[in-house]
Amino acid sequence: MKFNRHAIGLAALALASISSQSNAMQVLGSNLEVYGTLYPEYDVTTYSDGSATGTANNSMQSKKLAAGNVTQSATPVQKTQINWSQSYVGVKGQKAFGDTSIGFDFQGVMGKNIDNSAFGQTAVTKSNVQGLFTDTRDAFVSISQKGVGTAQFGQMDTIYKTFGNRIKMLGVDSSNFVSTSGVLSDVGWKAASGAVTSFNTRIGNQMRFLSEEFNGFSVGYSLRPDQNRTATTNQYLTAAGARWTNGTFYVGVAQEVHNDYRTFSGSGVTESATTLQNANPGSRDTANRLSFGYVKDALQLSADFATLQYTENALSNGKFTGYKTNTYQISAEYALNPMWTISGNHVQSADGTCTISGGAACSTAGLNGSLNSLGAKYNFDKNIGLFMLYGKNSNGTNATFASSAQGGNVTNIAAGLLLVF
Repeated sequence: MKFNRHAIGLAALALASISSQSNAMQVLGSNLEVYGTLYPEYDVTTYSDGSATGTANNSMQSKKLAAGNVTQSATPVQKTQINWSQSYVGVKGQKAFGDTSIGFDFQGVMGKNIDNSAFGQTAVTKSNVQGLFTDTRDAFVSISQKGVGTAQFGQMDTIYKTFGNRIKMLGVDSSNFVSTSGVLSDVGWKAASGAVTSFNTRIGNQMRFLSEEFNGFSVGYSLRPDQNRTATTNQYLTAAGARWTNGTFYVGVAQEVHNDYRTFSGSGVTESATTLQNANPGSRDTANRLSFGYVKDALQLSADFATLQYTENALSNGKFTGYKTNTYQISAEYALNPMWTISGNHVQSADGTCTISGGAACSTAGLNGSLNSLGAKYNFDKNIGLFMLYGKNSNGTNATFASSAQGGNVTNIAAGLLLVF
């Protein structure tokens, strides 16, 4: 009888992890560790018709000089799905050589192909099983020096992302609809095709340094150089930050810069009289954030305040030169008792302001948005629980937070199972 080796390996890891009394399964002493977080959920999403009307001249929403109207369906659309968000299985290891340690960390994301129609209907093939892991989360090597800090090389969160947003709702917020990052670190207008407006960044080819803590203080720096740099484009990322904590209070400041991301105009755009877009512009996008946290017994609180700014070089009048907005979020989590934990958050983004070369008026009306989320979790023990979530994205008339249609609101209700090993 033939067995699929990949399936057997996954099953063995799962059984060994459940039987383990620690928070991760250790292999070969302390040199190799298998761990993960799984949180599949049944999700019901409702997209409303919103309330979008017309768009003004020179609006950020349309990116065009001519006025236009947004037409939406009057009937809300609803869908249901099994959502695995950023559930992952990871492998990491570390080896010490005196005061120096060398390590690695690799995380495979459990993707949407986990419910591939081939399962339960046709034979499970090698490609089906490999489809369980549809993306890479963290993947890096590191070197640490006692008294100095740790340098990491590969794919991971930037310092800006790492130093902010202290509460991850019930441990299931990553890429989930209750995550505040979609409003806190992004904008309500649509980016150019293929462009990235978000500062909630996990990126590859990154070099990151984290210092050791000194009296509660630590600093960090990220650099992602452009390996395809040309004479006209240098698409690099930098991030830096500092933080302090005494175990109860937390304060962090961070900045991230995206150079030549061209989020508004994109690259290779042909200029015309009916668009605000620049042809092959240089650009610089900057986010600054101040973060606070508080942890005392069963209570956790956090707050973030951020300013996002996107700029481009305009070679002629009547073209986009900049957009700036302020965002904030507040979150709370409280353990009612060993079995029940409740959590909630609110995040808000303003309309912002924009500028056009030559001094023409620029409209950002209706680009505001918000997210309100609530959650509760029943804990069987510290590693296994059942959770329930509610979240609503409310968009201004021209905003697209969590929605493909301007002004459309999105409501999610979900229930799921959390396993941490």
